[in-house]
Amino acid sequence: MWKQWWGRKPEPGIGEESGGTFRVGGEPAHDFLSEDDDRLLDRTAQAVVRWGMSVPAIFMLESSKPLSFVGSQFLHFLSPIVHTVFNAKELDQFAKMLERRETIEELIRRIERAEDDARSATKG
Repeated sequence: MWKQWWGRKPEPGIGEESGGTFRVGGEPAHDFLSEDDDRLLDRTAQAVVRWGMSVPAIFMLESSKPLSFVGSQFLHFLSPIVHTVFNAKELDQFAKMLERRETIEELIRRIERAEDDARSATKG
């Protein structure tokens, strides 16, 4: 049972009967993200890096993976209050994305990639 909740599921390779994932530019294709979701995750990752909060954000995301669904429901609950400060459409979209544990992992990857890009831009 622990493996079901905590274990990582290996990504199927190309051509496997399970449907395989195609890689474009070295990244796995994500069927669960729309283009709008993709842009929102990228903007979120870039904002985290711009604020210098990469390490705390990754730590918090890694530790909250099992509670991602509960967190998304809490965002829905707080939405009337939070909509006064944040964009309502994007907040609802982000809360809906957090219902899937894969989104948390993808956000972590994007934060790490944005951090690497920021480091290489300052070196070069």
